[in-house]
This record gives sequence, structure tokens and C-alpha cells, in this order.
Amino acid sequence: MKNCAGKRASGAFFSPAAAALALTLACQAELGGQPSAVTAADGASTGVSARPLSIVFSSLRQRSAFASLYLYRHDGAGDGKIVAEFPTTFERGDTHPSLTGDGAFCLYTSKQVGGFSPQLVLFDVAGRQTLPGPTFNAQFGARTEASLSGRGDLLAFCVWDAPGQPGGWDVMLYDRAAASFVDLPGLNSADNEREVTISGEGRFLAFVSDRPGSLGLSDIYLYDRDAKQCVPLPGVNSPHRELNPALSHDGRLLAFVSDRPGGRGGKDVYVADRQTGEVVAPAGLNSSAHEQTPTFSPDGLFLAFVTERVSGAGERDVYLYDRSRGQLLATPGLNSAAEDFDPAISWAP
Repeated sequence: MKNCAGKRASGAFFSPAAAALALTLACQAELGGQPSAVTAADGASTGVSARPLSIVFSSLRQRSAFASLYLYRHDGAGDGKIVAEFPTTFERGDTHPSLTGDGAFCLYTSKQVGGFSPQLVLFDVAGRQTLPGPTFNAQFGARTEASLSGRGDLLAFCVWDAPGQPGGWDVMLYDRAAASFVDLPGLNSADNEREVTISGEGRFLAFVSDRPGSLGLSDIYLYDRDAKQCVPLPGVNSPHRELNPALSHDGRLLAFVSDRPGGRGGKDVYVADRQTGEVVAPAGLNSSAHEQTPTFSPDGLFLAFVTERVSGAGERDVYLYDRSRGQLLATPGLNSAAEDFDPAISWAP
């Protein structure tokens, strides 16, 4: 699949919003997008928009003690609805969904009460059926926070105290076609590596660690599978806490959460552009409350995230942000009076 990282909107008179939109359209063309008419941030008709989106998220709306997964369909402009609920299992909670770029498959963590280790479940979204899980589910140990590559061929996840790993929480990468683990030399340490996410094209892995040498309480690291090492992230980490990393398809953009001074609230969402070196808090996204767990659409145009702002429907709610227009989008029917969290976003299949 072609890389969109090097594309730039040309033209001296492009506003930042229009430039972002032009970049998005170029990427959509390469990723198979089918645009339709919308209006740009400055009010001018652009004649194009994103494909409809799928958002899978966890919610306590039906079972207060056990999270269930829901599928929400959004038109990329301001309308949407819940179209499906994933099947549930008695006394088992389902969290941390991850979608393939086309929205056809979802991988998530399922945890049963009574001391059972979390397992990873693969779900066929279009066929509405659970598929055979990875064979390593039968092995001892907790597995969680899984992330699928865009095609679904690679599966990154975190595992506790796995044989052959340094110890604590570690990151592992599984090749589904080869049915084998992929070596990640130099990634894990004797400390904890958590919250792994893989870029859509499969080259980069971002994760959180408290290893010695970190700037703050927890730092974000980026592992380049081609270079077989962690690469610098200038401006991303601080003496405070950085967590919840998310990568764009090509790994150029990194969204993350930080409680550094200068934000709107306790924890805020930031986006780092590794090509330009800019680290920004997207205008109009953060609030005086906590924001957390951002995730990119396949083209990088949209960010879904969780917020605890008092104006929301519940204690935690899932919001959708349009980066080209610099604004939040309406998501009718998505949130409830209960907790809604852990969004994953993709194209609608």
C-alpha cells in the first residue's frame, strides 16, 4: 500500500484547514476512499468528504459490571447511529477493540471474572460472528491491549510475564498468516511496556514504558521495525505523564495524552507530526476535564477519543473530531448515561 506521509497540499493560498483536507483527499485516493460532497472549514463548498466511518466502542449501558461492544456508523459529517451490538458472554467484559482499516474485522480483549486471564477475540464485523482466536490464547498468561494492522495480518498486544521476555508487561507481535511471533529486538525491557499500537502499514509500534531513562512518570516510545530500534520522538515526552499513543496509517502522526502544564484540563490530547516536528493540542478538542485514548481514522482525518467533560451524556463519553475542520462532530445516539469508552475507528465496510 502506498505511503501518504510525503504528500503535501500545494498552493500558496491554502488555509491550514484546506491544506489538511487536500492531504486527506490525496491519502483517501490511495487508500480507496469514495468521497462525496461537504463544506470546508471556511464555508466554501469542496465537493468532497470522507467515507462513512465505523466506530466500535465499549459501554456499560446494558451490563453495569461487564462492558459490551457496540458498532456505530457515522457519515463523517454529523449523523450516525448504533447499528449492532457484539455478542456477549455471561460474566465476561469486552474492551480495547481494534479494527482493520476497512472495518471488516475487530480484535478485542475479553476478560471473565474469577481470576481467568484476558483472552483476545477476533470478530467478523460484516458476518456478525466470532472467528477462531489466535492459538496462543491457550497459553498461560494475561494478554490485553491488542492492536491490528490495517490489513489485519499483524497483531500487536501486551502480555504479562511471558516466557522468553524480560519480565513485567511486554509487547509482542504476531503474524497471523505465518502463525508465529515476530522478533522485536531491543523493544522490551525489564520494566513495563504497555498500551501498544501498530501503524496501519505495520512498520511502527508505539507504546508506553516506565523504563529507566524516561523523562517522566511514563513516556511514549516508537519502535521502527525496519531499523529494529526505538527512534526519537522530539517534543513528545515531558517530566510529567504521557500515555495512550495512537498512530496514523503511515506512522507520521502520533496522537497521545499528557498531563503536562499548559493544557486545558487534567489530561489533554496532543498530536505530533514526526515529519515537521510539530506537537500541537488540536484546536477545539480538549476541555477542562480529562481527555483520553485518542485513535485515528485510516486517513488520519478524524480522531475518536474519550472525554469526561460534564456536558457529556455520562461519566465518560466517546467524541469524534474532524481535523480538517478543527471541530467536534455531532454523534447522535452514540453515548449513554452510563460509561462509554475505548473507541476504535475505521472505514465503514
